[in-house]
Amino acid sequence: MTRPDLFYQPPKGERSGLPHDPFKSFVIPRPIGWISTTSKDGQDNLGPFSQFNNVSFDPPTILFIGHQSVYKKRSKDSVVNARDTGEFVWNMATYDLRDAVNASSLESWEDEFPISSVAKAPSRVVKPPRVAQSPVSFECRVHSIIRIQGDSLVGHSDIVVGRVVGIHVKGEYITPDGLFDVLKAAPLARLGYHQYTAINNIFDMKMPFMPDDTESMGVLAGAAPPKETEKEVDDGAK
Repeated sequence: MTRPDLFYQPPKGERSGLPHDPFKSFVIPRPIGWISTTSKDGQDNLGPFSQFNNVSFDPPTILFIGHQSVYKKRSKDSVVNARDTGEFVWNMATYDLRDAVNASSLESWEDEFPISSVAKAPSRVVKPPRVAQSPVSFECRVHSIIRIQGDSLVGHSDIVVGRVVGIHVKGEYITPDGLFDVLKAAPLARLGYHQYTAINNIFDMKMPFMPDDTESMGVLAGAAPPKETEKEVDDGAK
């Protein structure tokens, strides 16, 4: 039997009436921010965050969002460490590493690298180690941290924005024509509830552009963006 359409307003305290809150099942799939950090006392930490994405590509900038820990009654360790040291590393989570990613979500008081049975690889620019088995890692320095007040303890969120200062890519994941082999890596993504997915198919679509737009297609395909002149920057700020 088909259920009736739903409409509800969360600011008014209304709920969906479904057995589980469906909100996180709608904004999907979400790439996973598998974040490694080192505390100011030198202890390494590893944890996955399903609120993660890139912010910009010129310069490369990413963010991850840590909700408050219900268990520890404070910000997540990854956020605390990033705030204290100004550094973190993003490691690509893949289907082959799915069990390790899940194991690293344990909110322990110890180093999650051995808990999740992954090896550490040294970073070159920042102190936190990388996940050695991950096909891609970004070394990052914290750009800013934005605090969002929630309606509950877990709703309080810290948005950690990081500038990418070093990128590692394993050669085995680069195709003969110089592209990243997405299907070989099979990046892991979060859905809602306890559900995940992995990329197992891709297809191309080229965006339409105006006839006199000679630059946008190249930029979106990965070419270096045109440099702005001082006048263009000034005009854009007006």
